[in-house]
Amino acid sequence: MKKFWKIFVAILLVIVLIVGLCVILYHQSGWLFSMVRQAQEHEPLALTPTKPFDATETQTMTEWLQDTRVKTDKTLMLVNLNNPLPNDYQADLEEYNGAKMHPLMVESYIALRDAVQEKTGIRIYVSSDFRTAEKQAELLEFYGPDRAAPVGCSEHEAGLSLDVYAPGHDSYKFLKSPAGRMVNRICHEYGFIIRYEADKTEITGFDYEPWHLRYVGAPHAELIANSGLAYEEYINAITPETWYSYNNYLILRTANVEEITLPTSFTACHISPDNTGYYIITVKL
Repeated sequence: MKKFWKIFVAILLVIVLIVGLCVILYHQSGWLFSMVRQAQEHEPLALTPTKPFDATETQTMTEWLQDTRVKTDKTLMLVNLNNPLPNDYQADLEEYNGAKMHPLMVESYIALRDAVQEKTGIRIYVSSDFRTAEKQAELLEFYGPDRAAPVGCSEHEAGLSLDVYAPGHDSYKFLKSPAGRMVNRICHEYGFIIRYEADKTEITGFDYEPWHLRYVGAPHAELIANSGLAYEEYINAITPETWYSYNNYLILRTANVEEITLPTSFTACHISPDNTGYYIITVKL
């Protein structure tokens, strides 16, 4: 009988330990998710230098913009402590459900939100969108430099970022929600990146923010997510004046947009300054 009770107690203790571990993992799932995310292996940056095109056309920027396939935007602006927004910067904005963001972000955000809800049953919402310089100054004064960026150094002022949350799960609790973890897993499929990753603080200058979405569009979001690079690292990995290919895209970082040479045949072309003295040209074939 004593042996039976010893075995029973041992089994009971194992069950209690397993249940306790499950409870801890559930409540700390955000932390666990972050640790796994940092530990996962990433692919090398999948940009391949490409040879000059067989058939090309060279025109000035003004001439190219007469072509409906060619657009200029500011979606690839690098904004950080070392690269503040120009003093004359004007954000391109469109309002959706009270949130102001770059026009190219609207459909992408809606698609991401709906995909997350379909996969998890939980809807995400926007807690912070475009900020004026005055609003950023108020946040800086209230939170201090450890939690708020100096005026001109926040991506929110560029209109290119959104802070999102799930009901009852905002800020660092975001990853405790299945919706938050899903956002971190799939946002790159919709043109967004998690701008401030936990292992990139020294590079970005900002603490880990799994709720902070930055729009860079296709194919850049996919390239950044798959390589595990911070946006700073990604831009620096693109050698100026060298064309790269990735799937059905061509990418060029150039200082000269007075005359632009493009392939004769393409579907769309986006030209964006990167706020480092260069422009990034993204051509969809």
